[in-house]
Amino acid sequence: MARRRNASWFSALSAGLLLALTGCGGSGTAASTQDEHVVMEDERLDALMAQVEKVGLVEWHGQLLTKNPDNGGKRIFDLDGRFSPSTGYSELSMDSAIDGNLQQVDYLVVAGRTYFNSEAWGPNAAECWADITDDPARSWGLPTDLDPTWPVTAARAVRVAGEGVAVGVPAKAVLTGMPRGLFPTVPPALNGVEARAVVTPHGHLIEVGVDVLTMWSQVPRAELAAIQTRKAGWWAMTMKESQNEAAIVPPKFVFDPAVTPPSQCKRG
Repeated sequence: MARRRNASWFSALSAGLLLALTGCGGSGTAASTQDEHVVMEDERLDALMAQVEKVGLVEWHGQLLTKNPDNGGKRIFDLDGRFSPSTGYSELSMDSAIDGNLQQVDYLVVAGRTYFNSEAWGPNAAECWADITDDPARSWGLPTDLDPTWPVTAARAVRVAGEGVAVGVPAKAVLTGMPRGLFPTVPPALNGVEARAVVTPHGHLIEVGVDVLTMWSQVPRAELAAIQTRKAGWWAMTMKESQNEAAIVPPKFVFDPAVTPPSQCKRG
């Protein structure tokens, strides 16, 4: 799977989303009534929903940081993926830097089974996969909800934001849309809590920025003390129609790396 790393793209995206998230929105002098503004916001979100519903294979890139990079946020990991809405199958690639431990892993989720492939196995094992369906320690990088369109489909329109729309996204959707190892369950204290986000269309591409850090401020201090928030403060992503029309299919070779060396996986 191709992996994209474009620092200038991400800096520009983050800066634009920060302005949209913090902007007041509207001059107060427009002739439109408040109800008309609400209709405009809802129509804009409806158009985005219609756009993602038409996508056959969703290609997406997500990046989680400790907080907004303009405020010194540090990258935690990147996820690149393709998702098939018709089958629920996913291909994902994760680059992680949690606690300074650099790791790259590919995931494949097909028919309810989860598989992974590591770059440490070498190029000869590129088609070889280990079944980790029942191994939470190795599948922690996968989102609980594999459908990456959650910032649009679960959102509530708040106001127009430039060419996009500012939305509120339920905290549950935010946490289940990020790697499950960070938040294996959704804390009850997050019921009714929303994260601020901005969703912006750019032709066939949709950009998303979710202010997770501000979401935590809505949780009472006593409950917040029991939630590990330091590793999730800012989520940025893009999604579009995949240019790779190949279907997501079951792995070609499945082996147990504890029994068969990766170099011999095609014989296992």
